[in-house]
This record gives sequence, structure tokens and C-alpha cells, in this order.
Amino acid sequence: MARQISWRGVLSPDGPGDGQPEAQRLWRPSSPVVAPRSIVDSVRLMQFGAVLEVAELLRGFLTMGQLRAAIRHEATSGSLVATDADVERVLRFALTVTTVTAAISCVVWLALARATARGSKWARIIASVLFAVSVGTFFGGLLPTAGLFARTFALALLLVGAWTLVRLWHRDSSAYIKYQNTPQE
Repeated sequence: MARQISWRGVLSPDGPGDGQPEAQRLWRPSSPVVAPRSIVDSVRLMQFGAVLEVAELLRGFLTMGQLRAAIRHEATSGSLVATDADVERVLRFALTVTTVTAAISCVVWLALARATARGSKWARIIASVLFAVSVGTFFGGLLPTAGLFARTFALALLLVGAWTLVRLWHRDSSAYIKYQNTPQE
């Protein structure tokens, strides 16, 4: 039996015909790449999260009377002497924090949605980190102190964030993000 010699290289029929190594040749689609359903779902969920943040902002102003009563109750139960001016100052501070936090959160939701639609790798990582922060905030600080309405909104945001992450880390999303982040010639 004769020994067969396999010549590899530019002249070899089993090598790439264009003289470039196999790793440098890229497959290019004939039509624009369409984002998979999991990416579209993630983007829509992030947009819905932004809408919930706007609703949270409105909730802060609509429940101002309940917040004022809760501040008065906390002051009296803590044996503190609080004038109406003190209560109003604390109320304004709480509403300012709520407004600024909701506005920043809305912008972050929309920025992450836009970056996710483009197939950005960093958007998925930042979304995961922010979700961990929101879970810690929910169970650490908000759950024992907030009213029922605020807890309901926070839980809805938490569920939207969780489902967004599930869709973001889906196999199809990973393939799309990997393709979008591959250097193109």
C-alpha cells in the first residue's frame, strides 16, 4: 500500500482558495442581519421598563399625601418633634430623590434597549450588574420601608428586569451579539 502525501497550503485543494487562513475568512449574509426574537423581546421589555419608571415618577407625586402621613407617623413613633415645615422638607427631599432616580432609570433602560438592539456586548453585562443592584435594593432597603403601592411597582420592575435578562442570555441572543461584535472586513 502506498503512502499518500497530503500537501497543505495555497495549492492544496482542501485549503482556502483565496490564500488567506481559514480563521480570517468571514461568512457574510446576503441580506441584512435581522435580530432574533429574543433580542426583540429584550428591547421591548427594556422599553416597558422605561414606561414603568415614568409611571413610578407619577406614582410618587400622586401618593404625596400618603408619603406625608407616613413621614409624620415615623416622626411621632420615633419620639421626634417635627413641625410641618420639617415634614414638608423631608417630603420634598423624598420626592426629589424619587424623581431623579426614576428619570435616570428611564434613560438607562432606553440606552440599554438601544445598545441591545445593536447587538452590543457591554449592554448585556451592564444590564446583569444593574439587575443585581436592583435586587439588593429591593430586598435590602425598599421592602421593609415602602408602602404597598411602591412595593408593587418595584416588584413589577424587578420581574421585567429578570425576564429581560432571561431573554438577553438566550442562545439566539448570544449568537447575535457574538456576530455583531465580530470585526467585519
